[in-house]
Amino acid sequence: MSLALTVTSQWWDGKKIHVIGTVVASGSYATNGDTINFSGLGIKSSQSPLRVDLISLNGYGLAFAPASPPAQATGKMRVNTTSNTELAAGAYPAGVTGDTITFYAIFEIR
Repeated sequence: MSLALTVTSQWWDGKKIHVIGTVVASGSYATNGDTINFSGLGIKSSQSPLRVDLISLNGYGLAFAPASPPAQATGKMRVNTTSNTELAAGAYPAGVTGDTITFYAIFEIR
């Protein structure tokens, strides 16, 4: 797996589960995105995320793309370069593997 997720905080607001954490990229990037797996992280929901925001400190454009059908283990993290084109398939550049990537995700409580 080329994306390792760590949950640093989660809370329930009475309606949804909010989760904050980090993503570390390694290995290779695949065209149309790398699988981002939220299962097995202790998130207090069995549902797929309703929304995921990914933030790069190195200026890469990161986006979450849910799978069809959606599941916690099958979404994709798409990476755009600083010139706003998709990262080419192949080994992640040092700018991504050395990046501080954080995520904020929202899940249904079911």
